[in-house]
Amino acid sequence: MGRLMNTARPRLGRAAGAAQGGRRRALVVLAGAAVLVLALLVGVVVSLTSLLTGDGAAPSGPGSAVPDGPSVGSGPQAEAALAREQMLELPIEAVSPRPLSTRTAGPPITLPEPSQVVGTLVATGFDDSEQGALAQLAELTRTGLAGGDPQTWARAYGSLAEPDAAAPEQTRVHRDLVDLRRGANMAATGPLREGMTMSWTPTSAMVKGSTDDGTYTVACVLGEFVADNQGRVVNAGWGNCLPMRRVADQWRIASGPTAAPAPSAWPGSDEAVAAGWREIAR
Repeated sequence: MGRLMNTARPRLGRAAGAAQGGRRRALVVLAGAAVLVLALLVGVVVSLTSLLTGDGAAPSGPGSAVPDGPSVGSGPQAEAALAREQMLELPIEAVSPRPLSTRTAGPPITLPEPSQVVGTLVATGFDDSEQGALAQLAELTRTGLAGGDPQTWARAYGSLAEPDAAAPEQTRVHRDLVDLRRGANMAATGPLREGMTMSWTPTSAMVKGSTDDGTYTVACVLGEFVADNQGRVVNAGWGNCLPMRRVADQWRIASGPTAAPAPSAWPGSDEAVAAGWREIAR
């Protein structure tokens, strides 16, 4: 199984992780807006820019990169350590549209196609490789973020989760969707307002790490989230990491702890490259 390790990933100290782990990002609630559409769009902007960056600890420094392909062992303890390890935290403004970088974090990643797309909520049947795990996560994230509804995410997540996987409510995506709707003064779940759409399109990916036996991978995908309200559009970068396990001929969301938050950034930006995101080949 070919390694796609993220060489830009820093290891972070426990003290920094604990300090940042207790910090909650503030949500700005708009009051007294004269135009509902404007209030809704600004609420989405505020929510996205305050939510779509990691909760994790600040990086320990630019010289703390992990060597390519380190041995992490196998088994529940190795899996849990890999899932919980914090990733690079980026500034809040990194999620907003910005110029593309002239650098890359590595060659583009080609994702395989699914073998099952009919009769399933999320396309499945990706091959037994790290690229297959990335492709499965990209399909899950695209399906789960459609409409910006926490219940849609929960259904898509549950369709792929192992019995002892973390509950969907424990994932960063679910928490962000709940706060996004609250910050935009929208119903907690259900269809969007008439004339409004929300979608996510994958653009980049990286593998945080895999166990030595190759059956467990923490996969990460980054994409462009678009909220369109009757032609008024808000864009932001949105990243997602989840632990994936190969079970029979499928990739499933692995049992055990969920993954630490992904470093969200505008796809292709300097910040995205610094975090290790590699372009998905088209």
